Amino acid sequence: MNRRSLLAAAAALSVAGCVGAGGSPGGAGGADAESGADAADADGGNTTAGEGTDGSVPETAADPDLLSTDLVEVESDPSEDTGSAGGEAAIGFAPDEVAVAGTVVGETGCHGAEIADAAVDDDGAFRVVVAAVDRSAPDRLCTQSLTAVGYELEARFDGGVPETVAVVHDDAGGRETVATDRPDDA
Repeated sequence: MNRRSLLAAAAALSVAGCVGAGGSPGGAGGADAESGADAADADGGNTTAGEGTDGSVPETAADPDLLSTDLVEVESDPSEDTGSAGGEAAIGFAPDEVAVAGTVVGETGCHGAEIADAAVDDDGAFRVVVAAVDRSAPDRLCTQSLTAVGYELEARFDGGVPETVAVVHDDAGGRETVATDRPDDA
């Protein structure tokens, strides 16, 4: 599957913003939301879950070192709405990198996505918790409806990718594991 198609399908939900002075949506996405999709394709795209960029299964490590995690919110075109209620994630692998595209559900239009926790345990499993957090200012009014917030996450490792990846969402729907994958499940 084309990486761009995977990310677009996973994040094809409209994100409502906060209403108040300034009238701009709160959150980390903003004007840089489009550049996140372009940056994800900078490695050549066409990465299928479980495959490296050259079609091979990335090298795994029993105890990889987590170097960094980056999350960017993505705003989708409402005309591309898939009808999904959120709470989904897709995991992809590349050499020394794990990519996740997903959707959390905020309680209001002022909610955004953040990495609440990311760690590799003693068994070589990488677990990342993405939370829907309220980003409203005290003087702002927010839409009072459940709001899907799309995100793209990249985690970089030294020494190979983890043997197992689990994505947990902590949002309006509660805290649950929404996706698990292994690099060799291609």
